[in-house]
Amino acid sequence: MTDEPIPRPLTILGEAFRFMAEKLETRMDQEPLETGSVFNISDLVDEHVHLLSDRVSALTAHVNEGLGLLSYEPDEHFHRAARRIRAELEGILGGYDSLRGLQATAEDFEGWSLLVGIYRETLYQIQVWLDEVADFADDPVAGAKKRGVSADGDGVVNLGLVMNPPPQIDRLTSWLTHKHDLMAAQHQNAWEQEQRHAHRDRMIAGVLIGLFVGTK
Repeated sequence: MTDEPIPRPLTILGEAFRFMAEKLETRMDQEPLETGSVFNISDLVDEHVHLLSDRVSALTAHVNEGLGLLSYEPDEHFHRAARRIRAELEGILGGYDSLRGLQATAEDFEGWSLLVGIYRETLYQIQVWLDEVADFADDPVAGAKKRGVSADGDGVVNLGLVMNPPPQIDRLTSWLTHKHDLMAAQHQNAWEQEQRHAHRDRMIAGVLIGLFVGTK
């Protein structure tokens, strides 16, 4: 890379990403409005895991669209890509705020907390990436050197978004497995107890029938 002028598409995306990163940092620390209570933790996890998966996949696709052709598209292409990235990010933040606004019982608190942690780690990784791209747009030469690419060479700098699985995922999976096993054991115990009660009731009924028959 050389000290050539910064491509306008990179400038457009850099400015948009800087704004997104700052807004993301602010939103992550804001207290959400209370929206209700956790009703079914398993359904809640399923809902938000699918939301996160769909939104991150769409966001990554829009990133590839925006950064894939930095020199051969009109400005509107990059403005449109930035708007689509921002929309997916808003969707993730909406899910994050909705989840944090729920009140969880002591029984479900750990699972709820781990799910919040998955959101927060995902958003943090996106924020770091947005800042990195914005920094690179401000000074591509320094950005290339930071990534080990020679400033006077023809090396390629990868600005793509790479997401690492949040560590809370394994812990949440283990927690859910344990909860399901516990619930299954409780249901089995309840069924066995119900059968014992039914047997006892039949015995009592038999004694009463015998009693009344014997008094005739």
